[in-house]
Order: sequence, then C-alpha cells, then structure tokens
Amino acid sequence: ETWHLDIEQFLELRKNTGDDRRRTHDMNTANWIPDLFMKRVHNDEGWTLFSPNDCPDLHDLTGLKFEKRYKEYERQAEEGKIVNFKNVKAVDLWRKILSMLFETGHPWITFKDPCNLRSPQQHVGVVHSSNLCTEITLNTSKDEIAVCNLGSINLAAHIDENKQLDVKKLEITIRTAMRMLDNVIDYNYYSVEKAKNSNAKHRPVGLGLMGFQDALYKLRIPYASEEAVDFADKSMEYISYFALQSSMELSIERGPYQTFDGSLWSQGILPIDSLRNFKEVRGKYLDVNMSQNLDWDSLRDKIKKNGMRNSNSLAIAPTATISNICGVAQSIEPTYQNLYVKSNLSGEFTVINPYLIKDFKDANIWDEVMIKDLKYFDGQLSSISRVPDELKSIYQTCFEIDTRWLVEAAARRQKWIDQSQSLNLYIPDTDGKKLDSAYKLAWIRGLKTTYY
Repeated sequence: ETWHLDIEQFLELRKNTGDDRRRTHDMNTANWIPDLFMKRVHNDEGWTLFSPNDCPDLHDLTGLKFEKRYKEYERQAEEGKIVNFKNVKAVDLWRKILSMLFETGHPWITFKDPCNLRSPQQHVGVVHSSNLCTEITLNTSKDEIAVCNLGSINLAAHIDENKQLDVKKLEITIRTAMRMLDNVIDYNYYSVEKAKNSNAKHRPVGLGLMGFQDALYKLRIPYASEEAVDFADKSMEYISYFALQSSMELSIERGPYQTFDGSLWSQGILPIDSLRNFKEVRGKYLDVNMSQNLDWDSLRDKIKKNGMRNSNSLAIAPTATISNICGVAQSIEPTYQNLYVKSNLSGEFTVINPYLIKDFKDANIWDEVMIKDLKYFDGQLSSISRVPDELKSIYQTCFEIDTRWLVEAAARRQKWIDQSQSLNLYIPDTDGKKLDSAYKLAWIRGLKTTYY
C-alpha cells in the first residue's frame, strides 16, 4: 500500500539497474492506492509513510475509516509517539510512481477503496490485492486464498445482420455460461485447501467479454467516439443484468452461496447501487455517468428474496489466448495493428484485419501497393493518403487512439461490474503529462484497477 515505509524501494523492484539483491525481475507488482493519497496528490499536500508494525490496522481499513485512522497516526507521529515514519510530498511520490510505471511497466496502479467499498462481500473480509491481470478483486486472509473461475462472451458473435445487439441470443449465452462456471467450482481440482475453502464458501465466478473491437467493426463505430462509449455501457448493462439474473435463478435451483446473508446482494444493493453509495464517500472526487436502461428494481427484489448462487459474477479478463482461438480482438482492447507478425511455438504467422480487407476491397483500394504500405506504416492507416477518412477512423489502432477513450468506456462498464476489468492504457510517446492525466482520469471515473 502507498503508505508503507518501503514504498519507494518497492516501486523500484522491476528496475534493470541498481542493487540486484533489491530487484525482482520477473515478479508482477501492483501499488494498492487508498483514495486519501489521490486526494493529497490532487490538493498538493504532504503524505506520511509508516511501518505496518506501528499501524497494523491500516491494511484492513478502507474509505472514511481508513482516512480517520491514518490522520490519527499522523498526529501521533507529530507528537513523537511514533518514531519510525517519513514525510514526503504526495505529488513527488506520485511522480515517482508514474516514472517507474513508464520505465518498467510496474507496479500497476490499483485503487483500494473502490475495490472494497463496492465489494458485495465486504461483510466477511477485505480485498487486499487483485490477481495478476487486475480483474479479480476478492477477499483474501490467512484462511482464504481467492480463486475465480473465468469465462468470456464473444460479443462480436452477438451482433445480428441488422447491426444490432442480439439481446435474446446474449441472454441464452449468459444463462449457459453462468451454469457452466458454477459447475466448474465443484469439478475443479484445488491444489491448496485454503483455495478450496474460499471457492466452495463464496462460489465467485467472473463472466467477461472479448471481441469488443470486432463488435464495433460490425456496428461501423470508431473506438474513439461517444457511440463506442455508449455501446460499452449498453452492452455491459445487458451482460450484468443477465448474469445476475442467472445467478439468482441458480440460487433457486441449487441454493444460495454460504455467506449470502449480510452481503450487499442480501440488502438489495446491486453494482449500480454500490456506485451511488461510493459517490457519497468519495464526493466531488467521483465523476461518473449513472444512467441505466433496464428494469433493475424487479431484479433487485428477486435477488433479496431468492439469493445469489455466486458471491461475484462479473470480471473482464484479458482473454489473450482464447480470443486468438475465436479469431477476435482481445477482451475490451482496440486492435493492436491491422497487419503484424505473431510468433509462437508453431512458427510465425502474419495476422491481418479481415474487416479491413473487406472494406478495402469494397472501396477498390486493396492491392499489392496497399499491402506494402501497410507493412511500411506498421499497420496504421493515418499516413496512407488514398484511404478514406471514414475508414481511417474505424480502423485506428491502439496507439493512434487517445487513451482517454479507453478509460471512458471502461468507466461505463465498471458501474455494472461487481469485480474489475483488465484495462491496458496505450500511450505512444514519452509525455509524462499524458500518463498523469490518464491515471487521474481513471481514478476520478471510479475505476478499480488498471493493468499494463
């Protein structure tokens, strides 16, 4: 956590220079940041680093309880009751966090308070970290190792010939997926008893999606647009609705998970409601869209009455391998490049965007020269003059898109998700201000975690 006395050394763990005994070259690290730190950065105030020996309860405190206790410890340090501490400027530490992120890609920036204050399971524990890919935010303790069973919907396969989201098909897919994921919990092999205990007790699953970019191609929507942000919102609301409904129906059939009583679900607090509650805690530092389209009231009542089969239902994983098998873009990512070479154990493969080829053929610009141009410009269209502007905007690649659009779309999804999402940010140059504004926007928009 960002208040830890060793945080400055921790930030450097992945550096390639310095004392090798203080380096972990292949460990993935993340910075578990409390909201109070981000407020201090925002207001250009001081920040105090403590040893957990002197303040052992800070790890388990979140939100306003954390702020109150942390300020108490700061007072004790001023009065000389705590001697092992260090005062720094919050902005200086933030700058170092971003510098290390730029230099080494680590530690990833993850936000402690939204992960906990929006967790349905806050009555039985604390979220202390995420998994490697930062989409799983479940409680861990000395008795429980969080495990999550993942599945992803191929969103592109749910766009019909009329260029609409096929809601009926989506519901059938999700109902099947949730049943399968719930079965996996019982069929799985657990190498560690603490993991088996945790999974059997809470039964968390993480349903996500892949092929978001392909769905946009089918809808003829550029990734960097308000329409794409609205589609991210609308599609995730449906996925969330049907997933929660399916878990509730499984609860009727198979019984609710053991720790349902006391959870946010049992109080009729769904992800959209936990966001409203979080807004009361965060105040002016949370600026999110709260719109909704579906009948959440009736589902809320049914969940209170019938329970949930799974403590958690939603998480968006990176889908790096399964999306390749399905032939769609990874997860919620924009296209990497329209033409590139991929290497694996089977050899080298040229990967080319099939939607682009079709549109280029329709526009009568697909020829040998175009293939050479694509290779020369690394699969980017912006410098190829004979490509129409409309196609340039639809086929922008990840480093051409302003990373703000990825954050905005992710923020719209986050309001419907009870866990988190693997969100990569793409910044093409070495501008520290862009890095700074991207991560501050992620915090203001209420995101729980970020990835690479």
